[in-house]
Amino acid sequence: MKHGLITACLLGLSVWGQAEFLPATDDIPLMDGIVLSETTDFSFDTPAGQILTFDGTTRIEPAEVRLFYDKTLAALGWQKSKTDLYRRGADTFQLSFPQNGRIHFDIMLNSEP
Repeated sequence: MKHGLITACLLGLSVWGQAEFLPATDDIPLMDGIVLSETTDFSFDTPAGQILTFDGTTRIEPAEVRLFYDKTLAALGWQKSKTDLYRRGADTFQLSFPQNGRIHFDIMLNSEP
């Protein structure tokens, strides 16, 4: 949960505001202006960890979304591996933009040994 506190500080939230995170995570923020679909999310638990996928819509340009996640995730210990792909230890977070106004998140959270 310490990453959640860091995220709240990074995002400049006031005491009255509350950060919104991607479902099933407590430290991957959902950028304001992205609305997740309630019908296309997927979560699967394996012995190796958890696989999460989410689809959403936004009017924000992909470049602005990338900049938000570049800065925010770096402050939370994630390293950019290549465009739209971030790693933190064995965990991965990937963005994709399948169509104009659509966004897709793939997350693999590995279990600790």
